[in-house]
Amino acid sequence: MDKKILVINIGSASKKCGLYDEHEVCGVHMEKTSDGYIGTIKIGDDKEEVQITQDDYDDVGAYLMRVAGEKNIAQISDVTKIGLRVVAPGVFFQEDKIIDGDYIQALTLAQEMAPLHIIPVLEELKRIKNWAGDIPLLGISDSAFYKDMPIEAKLYGLPKELAEEHGIYRYGYHGISMSSVLGKIKELKGDVPEKIIICHLGSGSTVTALKNGRPIDTSMGFTPLEGIPTGSRVGNIDAGAVLYLLKKGGLDASVLEEMLYKKSGLLGLSGKTPFVKELIDLEKEGDIGAGKALAVFTRAVKKYIGAYSALLGGLDLLVFTATIGERSEYMRSKICSGLEYLDISSTDSPKVVVIPTDEMSEMAKRAIYTSGDYTRSYSRRACPVC
Repeated sequence: MDKKILVINIGSASKKCGLYDEHEVCGVHMEKTSDGYIGTIKIGDDKEEVQITQDDYDDVGAYLMRVAGEKNIAQISDVTKIGLRVVAPGVFFQEDKIIDGDYIQALTLAQEMAPLHIIPVLEELKRIKNWAGDIPLLGISDSAFYKDMPIEAKLYGLPKELAEEHGIYRYGYHGISMSSVLGKIKELKGDVPEKIIICHLGSGSTVTALKNGRPIDTSMGFTPLEGIPTGSRVGNIDAGAVLYLLKKGGLDASVLEEMLYKKSGLLGLSGKTPFVKELIDLEKEGDIGAGKALAVFTRAVKKYIGAYSALLGGLDLLVFTATIGERSEYMRSKICSGLEYLDISSTDSPKVVVIPTDEMSEMAKRAIYTSGDYTRSYSRRACPVC
């Protein structure tokens, strides 16, 4: 059989795994829901919903290779490289690199900065090593897209020495999705409009401003905790409020971290669920908490669109993508309402488009063309703006 590449994308509430040669050979999309797990297997143009267990979800790569073997599509021996999406702060992680001992060490050191995303990657790597043998592993950076953002977009108002010592800068995330969507814009339009805002709205959400195809600002920052309140993450919050909770709220750092990452956002605001679809249903039934959660979310997205249109000096194209952005006309309408000053009267405006993201194909392309050779050693003090 032809040699193939396996790519794995671990999201906040989902996992995707795909097997590629020049195109996708087969893939599986698994999602966590309030009722357990759901899964969809795709082989060619055919899709099939399947029963997914906790073990299947935990070891998604092994699951897909088992399916590929049963369907006589491929064996593990056909896989030449495995690519894994990596969401991690730091200059080291703003490039695609072969995952070796140094890479694992860097991830281990960085996990205290973004535990919600790094710990699952470390756990996934342990599982992969149980069945992948000596197949090269590639860390595909989710922040590389933002590497050349303007300096003023990367800096926080911290003392220069402190920021340099701890590497505290805006790195940005969902870059793989942004790359995919930007490529599709080129295909659809023939060229890239000058002033674009892309709203990647899902379990995690990012709004990014692009000028002539290059990112000039983005809503997530040092970690994916900043920005829009998401399913269970707090989003933007006054640093003084966090300090107050540490001093007066009876919360130590580990408890506060758990609360900010896993008990806040839409879940915390509604007191019911982190899932937008369920919140919409609850709002229609008259649930006040669900309505407030959705209002906070849409207001946050709208504020970024307004701010970024100011930075761009106008707006040529507003793009919605990812689960909420692609599937929910209801949420798109709420967000676009009131943006008439940008010549957006509704979601039918020629300035507003829905473009499905394809992070998996983007990861596969990058896995094919990345050798993983590098000379830069890991340093938490590396400065991305110096």
